[in-house]
Amino acid sequence: MIRIVFFDVDGTLLSDKVVPDSTRHAISLLQAQGITTALATGRPEFELHELREQLSIDWAITCNGAHLGHRGQTVTGTAFSTERIDEWVERAQRTPGHTLLLYGAQHTFSTSSIADCPYLSQADEEIGFLEPIPVSEAGRLPEIYQCILFAPEEEASPYTERYADELYQHRWHPWALDLTPQGINKSTGVQLLLDRLGISREEAAAFGDGKNDLEMIQHVGLGIAMGNSCPELLACARHVTAHVKDDGILQAVTNLILPKSLRV
Repeated sequence: MIRIVFFDVDGTLLSDKVVPDSTRHAISLLQAQGITTALATGRPEFELHELREQLSIDWAITCNGAHLGHRGQTVTGTAFSTERIDEWVERAQRTPGHTLLLYGAQHTFSTSSIADCPYLSQADEEIGFLEPIPVSEAGRLPEIYQCILFAPEEEASPYTERYADELYQHRWHPWALDLTPQGINKSTGVQLLLDRLGISREEAAAFGDGKNDLEMIQHVGLGIAMGNSCPELLACARHVTAHVKDDGILQAVTNLILPKSLRV
């Protein structure tokens, strides 16, 4: 029996930056049966406020597993050292064409504005970002749980080579690289919440569409890839549902998760 369902956000809950009506209905069906719903995303906590409110979701695993929040408040997290962040910021600021986006729990910071970074602008068109606070105006930075390096792939090594054993890396564009502390990914965040709620892996389901969902989909008892997923996720997922635009979440919820007596 499934007791909790985790949802990736971009490409899973959101289609063209909007939650389909069928997805809203699916989540309502789960919640009506007492099944906990949670977000599991690479986005930071504060960007999810409106989405959580719309869907009546309390729990969010953010920053690709580095932060666990409840109703927008930090429960626990694994942050980078101040020394590492200072070094990366200084490097990005002095390297033409490089931008570093830094995720705290309540704010996002950046070494460039969205308009001033073509890579960040393209990512903003695809999934949307809130305008980050310039690092130069931030003063002392809070704890940073995830960074995104926007730079050509062949120019990323100065940020990563010395610290390969200390980093979890997820590249989602040739020019966009997610960085979180080593050993941190969505599955570790999922397990933190499962332990807190006293729920086993076998009683958990998860939906995703990207490479950063691989560990989560493989970790839970019922891992479900969206029909629009990347090839790597489609190859390893035990179940594949329809495209996000074709009611994929509702199909899987009604056919795989809800008790047979409630399937319509």
